[in-house]
Amino acid sequence: MSKISIITAMTLDGFLPREDEELLKWIRSDKEGFAYWHERNTFTLPVGYSMLELICEKDDKDKFFTYTAEVSDRKGLELLHGLSIYHLIDGIVVYILPVTYGEGLSVSRQLPILYWQLHRSTAFNNGICRLVYHKVLQ
Repeated sequence: MSKISIITAMTLDGFLPREDEELLKWIRSDKEGFAYWHERNTFTLPVGYSMLELICEKDDKDKFFTYTAEVSDRKGLELLHGLSIYHLIDGIVVYILPVTYGEGLSVSRQLPILYWQLHRSTAFNNGICRLVYHKVLQ
């Protein structure tokens, strides 16, 4: 069975970074940012991908097949919402930006209510922390 991971960036207070945020630009362009995960996945889930189709095909793929969903804007949040409703997320990669906004589009409210185990963490010189979580099977 394949795996589905989301990669996202959020502020310290859980909001999507603004499009003009310099640290988000780094995450989108640096080899240690989103590109790191896109190079290692098998298929990037586009916004609007059919959840029913994904449910049907997910079990037909082998354990090395990895779907990745990038959540960095409002449309990405819609994809995250669909994946959460159907409990399809196996892993989460979160880039935490060392800024707070106090308001905006919340990433954490879209995440499924589950237990997650920290698999790896990396701190970068620009203050961004990358946290990799795997779903804890109950």
